[in-house]
Amino acid sequence: MSFIVRKASVEDTLPLQHFIVKTGMDKLPAMVDWTSFLIAENNSGEFAAVVRIQQLTDSIGLLRTLIVDSKKITTLFILEFIEASVKYAQERGIYKLYLLAAGESGFLSPLGFTKIAEEYLPAELLEAEDVKGHVKKQLPVFLYDQRPGTY
Repeated sequence: MSFIVRKASVEDTLPLQHFIVKTGMDKLPAMVDWTSFLIAENNSGEFAAVVRIQQLTDSIGLLRTLIVDSKKITTLFILEFIEASVKYAQERGIYKLYLLAAGESGFLSPLGFTKIAEEYLPAELLEAEDVKGHVKKQLPVFLYDQRPGTY
């Protein structure tokens, strides 16, 4: 089955909310820019995966809310979807893309992500309460850096 990856529009708000609730994820901030999501949908227009890219500064972003319908996709598709998300972020000028992980994720390394220590996290990232909580729990943070050595 083939999938189309596209940027969400305002009209996608309600279907996005339904997809997120249906897949069991119900903790999103009250104020979400629904157009900051990328959507992967099949030929029938059914959502298979979504991800939100939060732009923190002109060149720093956070890959958030990666939600997949495991009945509709494969592990390979998840990798391709993350690659498409990174490319989309780069097209928007985001060259440092962070990702909060629930645990060590070996599949992120081949995609160009590296685990990053807390002392190297930018202040803009640490301003978010959920990021602070993530770091406090000593959960891993990964970085995709298209321009290594720049700040």
